[in-house]
Amino acid sequence: MQYRWLFFPVVLLLLWGYTTQKLKNYSIFQGWRGNLLIFLGFLWINAWQFTYRLHLITSNTFAFKFLVWGGSLSLGLWATFLLFSLSLDLIVLLSRILRRSVLKEWPLSEARRNFISRQLPAGFAGISAVFSGFGLRQALAGPEVQEIEVPIHDLPEALVGLRIAQISDLHIGPTIHQDYVQNVVKRTLALGADLIAITGDLVDGLPEWLKEHTAPLAELKAPLGVFYVNGNHEYYWGAEAWIKQVRQFGWTPLINEGRVLEHRTCRFLIAGVTDTSAHQFIPEHQSSPLRAAETIPEHLPFRLLLAHRPDSCFEAEKVGFQLQLSGHTHAGQFFPWNLLVRLAHKYPQGMNQHGKLSLYVNAGTGYWGPAHRLGIPSEITLIRLAKAATNSSHA
Repeated sequence: MQYRWLFFPVVLLLLWGYTTQKLKNYSIFQGWRGNLLIFLGFLWINAWQFTYRLHLITSNTFAFKFLVWGGSLSLGLWATFLLFSLSLDLIVLLSRILRRSVLKEWPLSEARRNFISRQLPAGFAGISAVFSGFGLRQALAGPEVQEIEVPIHDLPEALVGLRIAQISDLHIGPTIHQDYVQNVVKRTLALGADLIAITGDLVDGLPEWLKEHTAPLAELKAPLGVFYVNGNHEYYWGAEAWIKQVRQFGWTPLINEGRVLEHRTCRFLIAGVTDTSAHQFIPEHQSSPLRAAETIPEHLPFRLLLAHRPDSCFEAEKVGFQLQLSGHTHAGQFFPWNLLVRLAHKYPQGMNQHGKLSLYVNAGTGYWGPAHRLGIPSEITLIRLAKAATNSSHA
């Protein structure tokens, strides 16, 4: 684990080399001057993240805002271009295999193939710019409310219609500030939910940096309470400090533990687990749905788990939870990355069924990295519990 910090620099170096290779056919990028230009552009795209993490520039200055927003928008453009370009390279590779194994003559001349290989990257750059513009607009518009009904087997009548508002992956930080947060709080309170669940990655930064922007969160209230679990980003920025901070908001953090709530005379369990990477930062925070369930030994008719990552469902289902609320995936955050997110996550978005466990994966109430949400709007989820229909047979 001591070399974990090398992962991102190595990936960035590889992507820089790939980008340089794709642009080498254009005269402006040829020679050492061209390589230098690409390198400086690459620094521009990524430097804001390191500047923010190291707090090299005060966050309320014009220079910081220019660096952050410029880098964020450029990152979205570059990320979209990368996927288009990588897809093209895959098609080219497959076509070469096809040509050698099946076709005796290639239908396109060498000159035509060279022309296409030079012009397609420029076309992809233009398409990426258009997509990024629309993605920025959708990101800044804020979250939409997604209302879903979740049928639960053997749900007590008293819990039918119980309303849970879920916020996940808000990522208050470099580009998500007080106005955005206030809008989220306003929309959430307007839902009139019985309880509010915050499923991690609330912030990107230290509590003292984000005090102004997180202040509206203290307004979140619900009859049964506001419950919170850590995501991986809280551990990047000091999880224990953020646990203390959310308590000051009046929320209840659930660190591999549960609470008994009562609704219309029916008692049920709400439990929460830490992020699955938590033990890498704080060993005693090892994520454990089993430990969370065992904090309340009595048998209760409904058991709800809050877990940042959907993958917690594998253990949660075995333990006996009936519903899990998660986030983390951002559902890919924007097209076309949403098409690939299933390669990394079995349950990347929306309503899923894992055995006897119902799992809802929030697409993210904010965004991370590029201000870009094309085709994947941010969301606040309103979940209503319902009784699942029972199958009956007649003689």
